[in-house]
Amino acid sequence: MTTRRRLAPLAACLTLAAILPCPLAAQELFDRGVFVISVGGSEVGREEFALRPGTGRGAAGGGLLAVSTTRTQGREIQRALEVTREYVPLSFQQTETAGGRVVARVSAQLAGIRFSARITSQDGETAREFPVRPPAIILSDESYAAFYFVPRPDQGQRQIAVVNPATARSAAGTVEALGDDTVLVAEQRLPARRFRLTVSGAERHYWFTPSGDLLQVAEPARSLVATRAELPRH
Repeated sequence: MTTRRRLAPLAACLTLAAILPCPLAAQELFDRGVFVISVGGSEVGREEFALRPGTGRGAAGGGLLAVSTTRTQGREIQRALEVTREYVPLSFQQTETAGGRVVARVSAQLAGIRFSARITSQDGETAREFPVRPPAIILSDESYAAFYFVPRPDQGQRQIAVVNPATARSAAGTVEALGDDTVLVAEQRLPARRFRLTVSGAERHYWFTPSGDLLQVAEPARSLVATRAELPRH
């Protein structure tokens, strides 16, 4: 189901402070850090992120909330993704600004198997709702901290539904374990396991430490690599 209506230009920016009911500093952080985003070996941006206990529908059941701010070439994208304890997505918020002006907002949620999203831009507003077959993940473009919630099979492959909230579209995806590897972080070579997510023929690789810290995300077709700037906290 899709509806569209004309809206006035957006006048205010949705900040992380508006998304969250209390400051991050007041919460226990499971992880936080910065990903350095490089294309062809040259830095093009950074993503700051924090992973902490959920505050919404998943809070009582031990859910998690990932908040991030990605800055690349005059653009800034703020996101908040909440999942259950089992990493089932619950809600997603995103605000994109360019030149200091809000150019797009996304608000989405997954209730049972029904995904609904409202996308607002200077061209208007679009609302969509459609079924999503579990297991499912919410993964927007140029989002790296969200890979914390992408499945990591011990071996073999696993089929998942991948929802892009910015376009309100779902596609079939495959995740698979590629084995042991290493990642260079802050001039130290760390042991890691490598995984691959394939959606519509496009591959994204991601690496985790044995203790469960996300180290790196790569898109080979774009020569893009997002690597942690500092060693994990644990």
